[in-house]
Amino acid sequence: MAALYSIIIPVYNSEATLPELCERLCTMYSSMDAGLQIIMVNDGSADQSWSCISALCSRYPSIVTGINLLRNYGQHKALLCGLQHCTGDFAVTIDDDLQYHPEDIAALIATQAEHQADVVYGIHARKKHSAVRNAGSKVVATIFEKYAHMPQKGSSFKLISRHVIDQIKGYNHPYVFLDEVIGWYSRQTSYVTVRHENRKAGTSGYSSLQLLRYSMQIILSYTTLPLRLITWLGLLAFFVCLGIIIYFIYMKYTYGAELGFTALIVSIFMSTGLILFCIGIIGEYLSRLFIIQTDKPIFIVKEIVS
Repeated sequence: MAALYSIIIPVYNSEATLPELCERLCTMYSSMDAGLQIIMVNDGSADQSWSCISALCSRYPSIVTGINLLRNYGQHKALLCGLQHCTGDFAVTIDDDLQYHPEDIAALIATQAEHQADVVYGIHARKKHSAVRNAGSKVVATIFEKYAHMPQKGSSFKLISRHVIDQIKGYNHPYVFLDEVIGWYSRQTSYVTVRHENRKAGTSGYSSLQLLRYSMQIILSYTTLPLRLITWLGLLAFFVCLGIIIYFIYMKYTYGAELGFTALIVSIFMSTGLILFCIGIIGEYLSRLFIIQTDKPIFIVKEIVS
């Protein structure tokens, strides 16, 4: 029996690219001995994306399913919603902007069959993003590779096997970062080189400030790096203050110098600033514990069409 592949597409303000993306997916799978399910999750788009998804559901009634979320929850929550509704033996996640080529899904499938991998990432030599965004992505990936379970060579274009989907689809954390969660349950991860192009239409749904804020959220939610940073800062401050104390004692007994108002103020401000910074980080962790215990739903589905 041919395998069924569920293509999950988080959608945000992409009415211009959805018809071409859907058509190319259907054309590709028509030449393969495989079943196809396309799930488009509208993540609170401000344009006519939901109307476009509804039209595609009518055009491909046995293939396309549209899920309309109540508001914008973020890409990873939209992907998790799609995983909860997919029925395929494998799921493929792909962006809605056609920067990844739908035809390269065949390479993901071939790599999975060759290595029997749980997850296959489509990677590329260089993303068609700004240098600042590429550098930021690399820094965050390095942090997660070192202090968590996510492989550094990750991307939003990936194939996930059914047994991993079944493990993660019930995940209910308010700060969802799927690549890290997938890393908890995947035994074998493979990679294949794919193409990455400039956006065909529109602009990215993430501003630089939003990306920075999201990066800080997932670092605080999935790693202990900030707590380790507190430890090292405290140790550094201890040695700095110890050096200052030794210096002033030396000056006092060697030259009879007074400690002075400037030295006192600098010491107070440095120690107070460090204490407030440490309390702030601890407060961020406590706030996350509070949010988790409220058991608030991470997304709400407004309607489903197929």
